[in-house]
Amino acid sequence: MRLVVGTNFDDKLIDELRKYPVKYIFGSKTKTITGHGRASFVLPKVDDERLKEHISVAHGAGIKFLYTMNSATLNGKEYSQKFMDEVKKEIEKLVNLGVDGFIVALPLLIHLIKDEYPNIEVSVSSFSRVYNIREFEEYVNMGADTIILHEDDNRNFELLNALSKFINKVDIELIVNNSCLWGCPYRRAHDIISSITSNSEFNDSIWFEYPILFCATDVRNDLANIIRMRWIRPEDLKYYEEIGIDRFKIASRNKKTEWIIRAVKAYSEGEYDGNLLDIVSYPQGRAVPSVMKKINGPNDYDILTQVYVDNTKFPSNWLSYFKYNSCETRSCEDCRYCDIIAEKVITVNEKPLSEINLPKIKPPVHLIPRFGRDALNEGSKDH
Repeated sequence: MRLVVGTNFDDKLIDELRKYPVKYIFGSKTKTITGHGRASFVLPKVDDERLKEHISVAHGAGIKFLYTMNSATLNGKEYSQKFMDEVKKEIEKLVNLGVDGFIVALPLLIHLIKDEYPNIEVSVSSFSRVYNIREFEEYVNMGADTIILHEDDNRNFELLNALSKFINKVDIELIVNNSCLWGCPYRRAHDIISSITSNSEFNDSIWFEYPILFCATDVRNDLANIIRMRWIRPEDLKYYEEIGIDRFKIASRNKKTEWIIRAVKAYSEGEYDGNLLDIVSYPQGRAVPSVMKKINGPNDYDILTQVYVDNTKFPSNWLSYFKYNSCETRSCEDCRYCDIIAEKVITVNEKPLSEINLPKIKPPVHLIPRFGRDALNEGSKDH
């Protein structure tokens, strides 16, 4: 097992990570010339000096550092020679600061990095949305060292088995603890917002990513969506190791050290006795209710803070279902397997899911302008 862990730039985190099979950490400066995969306002303040210090601490523990340059867009600036020269200088500076590799989403940046530094590691970000074997082959041919599959692929065992033949050529990395909706219609908008707001030219005019509100609405309206999410339980890593995949990413750049260590420990040991939501990202139930309180919004999302997914109650072979059934070609309404599992493992305020009957709500689109800092500073109220 090889773990790749998002860092919060707390040096004490490294002292704990060295106890586990953590081979890489990843992160970046708070804002960057290209942007990256997390909105800057949820990340710690990191400049060149802090980056260099943290990389040094990681190297001292035998852990490599991957720099996230995984923006989903460069906003057309790549057509400027001045901008491209600045990106090249930034890459050179980062290599000199000690980064061991880069995580990128845009093929342009893969070529740019590999042309200048052919021996440095390049991971293809999940923001590249690799969904089929042909796309995978294209990135292998570009010279990628690792391809991070989007979590939507985690239960597509037909694809994973097909990709396993490439394991001698390239590393395959799976994200174990993201809580994105299965078949999320908001994902690309979210990718772009994260990319733009982490760009050094962005003016800090927003403080919350609105696609998460839409996502939370879908979860609030159907809690079985939590089971449909493509996280991987610690106990189920064995299914992927059997295929030959042993490299797993723990998303945690915006988490506290205690939270990160809990997740790393669980995945390292292959078990977790508690609420599965304690080790997956779950912004739907953590961030959204808090945001609603901040802007005096509706309390419809408070119920999400009371959800408990008992990790000990999953049937031992529950994931085997996905080996023989294709979620890509079958409607959830026709299948309903995840609904059955949800009934077994989910409680809300200690009540079984069968006793929870919530009226459906629509996403409060009218609240989106309040996620701008001007509205927050003015203390705007709900109309």
